[in-house]
Amino acid sequence: MEVFKMIPLSGLMALIALTGPAVADSFTLRIGSGHAQGPVTYVNTSHEFLVPEIEKRVAERTDHTVRFIEAYGGSLAKLDETLEAVEKGILDMGHVCFCFEPSKALAQNLNYFIPFSPPSAVLQTQITRKVYDQNPALSDHFSENYNQTLLALSGYDNYNVGTKFEWEKFADLSGHKLGGAGPNLVWLEGSGTTVVQTGIPDYYTNIQTGVIEGNMLFPSSYYGLKLYEVAPNYKIIDMGAMMVNGLMINNNTLAKLPPEVVEIIREVSAEYEMVTAEALDRDQAAGIEKLKEAGAVITVLSPEERQAWAERLIGLPAAKAKEFTEAGYDGAAIFRSYLNAAKEAGYSFPVDYVIE
Repeated sequence: MEVFKMIPLSGLMALIALTGPAVADSFTLRIGSGHAQGPVTYVNTSHEFLVPEIEKRVAERTDHTVRFIEAYGGSLAKLDETLEAVEKGILDMGHVCFCFEPSKALAQNLNYFIPFSPPSAVLQTQITRKVYDQNPALSDHFSENYNQTLLALSGYDNYNVGTKFEWEKFADLSGHKLGGAGPNLVWLEGSGTTVVQTGIPDYYTNIQTGVIEGNMLFPSSYYGLKLYEVAPNYKIIDMGAMMVNGLMINNNTLAKLPPEVVEIIREVSAEYEMVTAEALDRDQAAGIEKLKEAGAVITVLSPEERQAWAERLIGLPAAKAKEFTEAGYDGAAIFRSYLNAAKEAGYSFPVDYVIE
C-alpha cells in the first residue's frame, strides 16, 4: 500500500515554483533601417507606433518584457545592407528597402513596375497586400533564402519629380541628370536623361554638387530633406505610392521568442501596415502644402503629357512579368493579381496593361 505524506507548506511552494509557469523573461531586440527618423514616414511610425505598441502589449498580456534598441539612419546597417544585417542577426528586426535589393528582392519591387498606380498609400497597401496573400511565394522567398520572415509591408507616398530646372514636357528631361532609388529609374527610359542610382541620405548633397539635377521623390521626404532649397521645382506626375519595403525579423530570433510574444509582434506588425499607409497619405498632403509655404514652385504635369508618358511604359509590366518568371516566380499570376485587385478597388490606369 502506497503511503502519501503531507508536504510542508514551504516545500509545496517550492515545488509549485519549480513546476509552475515558466519564469518571465526579458528580451532586447535591435530594430533598424537605412533611412532616418524624421523625413521618412515609415521610420516615424516604426518609432511612434510599432516599437512602443509591441513593448506595451507584451507587458500587459504576458509575463515577459520586450525592449527595443532602435538603430535608424544606417547606424547599424545602411540602405543596401539591411537585408543582410537581418539575415546575420546584426539586426533582430529591420526595415528592408527592396529598391536597394534589385536581385534579392526583384519581384517584391512589383509596384515600381506598374507605372501610374494609385497615389494613395492606403489604396496601394490594400492592393499590394492582396497580391502577397494570393501569391505566398513573395513572402516565402525571404524565409527560404535569407533566414528572415516578412512581417509587414510599408513604403513611400506618391512619387513626383523635383528639379533644379523648369520643365513642361517629358522631352524636356533630355540631357539632364536625375536620381532615383534604382528600380524607378526605368520610368525615365527613352527620355534621354542620364539616370543615377542614389538614395535619400545623399540626395541633397548630390543635387548641391551637381551629381544630379533633381530626382524622383515623394513630397513628404522632399520637404523633410529640404530639397526645395537646391531643387525648387516640384512637378506632380502621380506615378503612385510604392509599397516596396518589408519589415523583417530574423528567423533565429523568432524561434527564441515565446509564442505569446511572437503573436503580439505579428499582430502589431499587421496593424503597422495600415498605420503607416494612413500616415503616408497625411504626410503626402502636408508635404505639398509645406513645400508651397517654403517657396517651392509646385506645378502639375499636363494630362496629355502624363498619358503620353504612360503609353511609353505600357510594355513594362509584361516585360517584368517574364523577368519574374525567369527568376522562379509565376510572374504572370503576380501581375494579374495586382491588376485585378486594382480594378476591384475601382482604380483606373491611364493605359491598359496586358499580361499574356
